[in-house]
Amino acid sequence: MVDRSKFNAEDFLVDSTFQQYCAGTDKLCIGYWEKYINAHPEQAAVIAEAKRLYVILSGNKRQVNKQRENLAETMFPEVETVKLKNYIWLKVAAVAVLALGAVLLYNVYNHYNNAKDQVSEVFSFATKGGERKKIMLQDGTSVLLNAKSTLTLSKGFNDKCREVTLTGEAFFDVTHDKNKPFKVHTADFNVNVLGTAFNVKAYPDEITSEATLIRGLITMEAVNGNGGTITLKPSQKVTFYKTVAPQVKNNLVKPKAPKPEITINHYTKIKDSTIVETAWTQNRIEIYDQDFDEIKNVLEKWYNVEIRFTDPSIEKYRFTATITNESIEEVLHALKATENNFKYEIKGKQVTISK
Repeated sequence: MVDRSKFNAEDFLVDSTFQQYCAGTDKLCIGYWEKYINAHPEQAAVIAEAKRLYVILSGNKRQVNKQRENLAETMFPEVETVKLKNYIWLKVAAVAVLALGAVLLYNVYNHYNNAKDQVSEVFSFATKGGERKKIMLQDGTSVLLNAKSTLTLSKGFNDKCREVTLTGEAFFDVTHDKNKPFKVHTADFNVNVLGTAFNVKAYPDEITSEATLIRGLITMEAVNGNGGTITLKPSQKVTFYKTVAPQVKNNLVKPKAPKPEITINHYTKIKDSTIVETAWTQNRIEIYDQDFDEIKNVLEKWYNVEIRFTDPSIEKYRFTATITNESIEEVLHALKATENNFKYEIKGKQVTISK
């Protein structure tokens, strides 16, 4: 008598009587295995797994054999195809199913881990024109991202160091951690901090980049190495002047901007103690004795529009104003009412300003 007490699913599968029981083609086999299952409840799980595998394998058997025969006839028409006996086919197929399952699970596992690794390497936050976004980083640092800006976290952020890359403008309130210095990379300079609050403005389409310190202490260094290391104290602002390449327009070459330089000043504070450089964090724009060309960049990002001047002289009009919840049309109407009179036309996101 065969001892099946230690049978696994594969052992049951190669038993021809068990195959006939699963197929339902022999009453004697069906009766025998039903009695056996009732008498051995401890093997119910193994037998159920064997039946499940039989259903899977028997359902694909004809198709697999046909494909194998067709392939053999195509590649080796002179070779005779020898069919395996049922119990050998079942054993091979069972092993193949298990091997294929293992490969699939391994690939899925690797894909999942690779996906996690890719996510952990780089993660970016971005804003569109007219949009601002508040972000809480893993270390507890708060970042307010201004319009048309991107903040990218470096691989392993908050593991041994805290490094981010900024394009655009953001206000940082950094959680103190002396063992993990916080570093902000921009195209023009890098900022190193421990725990402090500061504003960084580094838009690629503007001729200056700047950092304004509100609280704490930061050190800065230019990416090109010019100027060495700069240490800022609260209320100070450092401005980097970029190199502007010559522009050809109407066969005329505009003169090159002065050699890039770095200046350190105090931030601008107006009568109600508002800091002009960080007013945007309070959903307002403070224009303080600025020309129209400077204001243009701010308005374009704030309202997600494009502004065009039909006369270069308009760019030099200077304004002082406070903008809160006004629309772009209300802002232009208010600016127009000052001594610098001009005309404007708004078509969708296109704004044209003329004399």
